[in-house]
Amino acid sequence: MADVIAFLIKHFYDLEACPAPSDLGQILEDIGFSDLEINQALMLLEVLANSPEVAETRYSSGAMRVYHHEELDALPHDVINLLYFLDRAEAINGEQREFVVHALAHLPAEDITVDMAKVLTLLVLWAHKSELPALIGAELMMALHGKAVMH
Repeated sequence: MADVIAFLIKHFYDLEACPAPSDLGQILEDIGFSDLEINQALMLLEVLANSPEVAETRYSSGAMRVYHHEELDALPHDVINLLYFLDRAEAINGEQREFVVHALAHLPAEDITVDMAKVLTLLVLWAHKSELPALIGAELMMALHGKAVMH
């Protein structure tokens, strides 16, 4: 799924610039992505397209996110640490963090990695037309764009 997300970010300015889901699904299939990857990405795009605007966060910037024991069992500590870091650095807001946590929780355990959390973070920031932060990592941005990106 990370490759599909990277393709979307690289080839479409934002979520609104993407073709309709059926057309996008066909484009992704023609490129050679698997049905599972396409379906997962289209589901995430649909959730993002139907989510309320996030211009103003409903979460208090001073609030502490406490993870439920099931989340702690599912999410590796380095993923939780990344989300905490991005939240505290104000690279993402509470709603964006929760989208990433929710999306990760629906992935197979072997796919829940720091890199996948970074890709999902980029997806939600891209969909919300937010600036893609350098905090995500130069190597991931380089992989998405094929060259180094400075912010």
